[in-house]
Amino acid sequence: MAYAATLGSLTEELIEVILNQPEPARVRSLRDSSLRSLRYHNHLRTNQFDVEKHVNGIEERFRVLNRDGLADALRGRLDALSAVSNKFTPEMLHFLLELSDQPVKKTKLEDLIPREELHVDPGEQLKWEDIINEGGSSDDDLWKKPDFNDESSEDEPVDDDDKESYVSFGSGQTSLSSIEAQYRRRPQDYVITSVDDDSLSRVQQTQDWRLPRSKASGQDHAHSTRSEIQFVREALFMLAGLDNDLFDKRGDPSDKYLMQHASIYSLQSVLKWFGNIARNFLVLRALARNRQQIHLLEVFRDGIAKRLQAFNAVVTNIERRLVDIKEDTVVSLIELQREIDPHVRPLLDLSAIVQQLARDTKSPAFRYLELLFDAASTAQLEGQDSIYEFFGRLFFECFQVYLRPIRRWMDEGELGEGDVTFFVTKAQDQVSLSQVWENQFELRSAADGSLHAPRFLQPSAVKIFITGKSVVVLKNMGKLSRADPQAPEPEMGFDALTKSDLGSFAPFSEIFNVAFESWMQSKHHAASSTLRRVLSESCDLDGAIDMLHRLYLMTDGYRSDIFALALFNNLDLLNPKWHDRFVLTELAHDAFNELGDIHRIIITASDPESQGNIRTSRRSVRKCLPSIGVTYRMAWPIRIVVSGESITHYQSVFTFLLQLRRASHMLQASHKSMKAVGRDHEQALYYGLRSKILWLCASLQSYLSNLVLAPLTEKLRKDLEDAIDVDSMIALHANFTKRLCILDFFDLAIRLEDARRTEHERQAATAEEDEEDRTHLFVKVNEEEDETFLEEQDKSALVLEDDRTYAEVLPRDTVRL
Repeated sequence: MAYAATLGSLTEELIEVILNQPEPARVRSLRDSSLRSLRYHNHLRTNQFDVEKHVNGIEERFRVLNRDGLADALRGRLDALSAVSNKFTPEMLHFLLELSDQPVKKTKLEDLIPREELHVDPGEQLKWEDIINEGGSSDDDLWKKPDFNDESSEDEPVDDDDKESYVSFGSGQTSLSSIEAQYRRRPQDYVITSVDDDSLSRVQQTQDWRLPRSKASGQDHAHSTRSEIQFVREALFMLAGLDNDLFDKRGDPSDKYLMQHASIYSLQSVLKWFGNIARNFLVLRALARNRQQIHLLEVFRDGIAKRLQAFNAVVTNIERRLVDIKEDTVVSLIELQREIDPHVRPLLDLSAIVQQLARDTKSPAFRYLELLFDAASTAQLEGQDSIYEFFGRLFFECFQVYLRPIRRWMDEGELGEGDVTFFVTKAQDQVSLSQVWENQFELRSAADGSLHAPRFLQPSAVKIFITGKSVVVLKNMGKLSRADPQAPEPEMGFDALTKSDLGSFAPFSEIFNVAFESWMQSKHHAASSTLRRVLSESCDLDGAIDMLHRLYLMTDGYRSDIFALALFNNLDLLNPKWHDRFVLTELAHDAFNELGDIHRIIITASDPESQGNIRTSRRSVRKCLPSIGVTYRMAWPIRIVVSGESITHYQSVFTFLLQLRRASHMLQASHKSMKAVGRDHEQALYYGLRSKILWLCASLQSYLSNLVLAPLTEKLRKDLEDAIDVDSMIALHANFTKRLCILDFFDLAIRLEDARRTEHERQAATAEEDEEDRTHLFVKVNEEEDETFLEEQDKSALVLEDDRTYAEVLPRDTVRL
């Protein structure tokens, strides 16, 4: 809602600025239509590589059309822009390109010159009149039309019509078109006549070995002998990716040529080494030529292209040194092999990675990041510093692109549209606010069930996932504020890692893990601490949990007993309305009326069987008490921490404690109002069983209250204060609400007391006791109940389940106890 309100206010302000005091009705109409367009439009990020390509293309067109001034001005401004560029620079350049209209034709260099420089006095200019006066000739002599015929004469005058076609005397200056036509160079002007035939002949002889030879010439082309400089030149051509005659397109060396001072075996061995380079470089150059649709793969392709370009610069420097020799130089194929070997080895390892990716057709797009990470780690362990730096820098160049969706998720809680490389995905589009944390997002899994993320990021994936969800919850609560400047995030780059405290003395994997953990923690801590503060201050998480403990855990024993006794009275009175949710809720409100927010409490009884057969239900704590459910309505952010599973556990503990109170109540409530029944040994058995059950119920209730619930509740409060994020709070609260249940023992208490009451009723009926005495079979009626209701009930509910006598029940229960 906060985002929608901000977007609406900004849109309305923009419309008012554009229209300049418009009518309110028109502003509202334009605002609504603009908001609909903005909400249902998918804003995709500009492809920075396409933008760079288009800008470079404009510069190239300026130079092709001989407008170098404009090209230099454009390049200077682009270089200045690169020093202050940010993530929005491609979007701004793309916007300018969309606004441009034929820049090559319509752009003028004068428009780029500051206005104060346009009015500079150019000084005195040379005119044709000055040239004529200085040379002492007239206008007619200067502009005579030359005649190249043999009969022509230099003194022959020129017609006036011809003179006017060359000179415009109105302005005192010559016609520009006529001068350009006069001095425009013709194709024959570019013809160069070679006078050094010897040099040309030597060049032709050096290249003669490339031409096919006929058998009539008497020379065997298959075994022609060439100099070492020719082999070096062809090898350099091959390394630069150019066509050559020594290696075919697959990189296999030709066996038609021999070296003057080397054996064929030694030569072929060296040429095969170069041929292996050619084959591996073909793989890299093929990938560098193919544009990729996925940005993560495109940056990898661009990184390979840059490194091939750097290698080509090395080859070019070697060629320049051999062409323009400044000092004595020995041309050697072995020396060339030794010189380029350090530059070739990392590229060969990179080619192996590309070939492995080509074989793993079903691998994810980020697979090459894992291979680059492993290559850098291996090179560091082997002490190959140059290769370690090569792969380390390439890895971080590519990893910066993979960091974009992670940064967007952790900063803004948003996922890219159609992004299949990121390991967080949206499981459901529309869920209730309380289910946003649990059900709206999930971690993407691979086909084998593993996490769809690079191996080196999997230990941190859960924390990244939690941080993004925290931002989403804060946005839904309207508590995500970007007004405060954020602390700069730690730098993630190869130079930053090597300059860290660990330096080069720790493995690359450990250095990366420490750096990435620091980068991630800078975002995770801010989101998690903000959400925890909002839950505590704005949503009163502590107060909600305290109320849950009062209701479910009965930590307020006095008020819990008020509710429980009222419920037990209705059960013992066989009230058919005992399960009515309005009655139960009213009982709870009366019990907890001084705690505030009692309108959030709802009590229900959901078991149809227990509602329909109250006589059976009251005999066992299993029948009716588990059907009584407590609902405490909380704000949706609190329901994130107190999950549905935790409420289920709370309900189980509530049922357990209610059953415990039911057992104690049955033995204590009516004992004083009843006379002793049975013979002495039967009374001894009864009181023995009763005392044991009461002792055990009291001990169990004391144990639960003092040694279990109280310490656990205190520990929960402390742990929630120390929790680092919401997931930790959810886990702590879920562990706290483990289910406790002991039921059979409580049923024994009810069975024992019912047996005694049944025997008491039988003796009273035999002695024809007064009706007043028989009313003591039940507990004292609650003042809110109708006493006339007792007369309508069938007291047969107290009959034992079988025909066992009182003397038979006591020994059996004694054994069970």
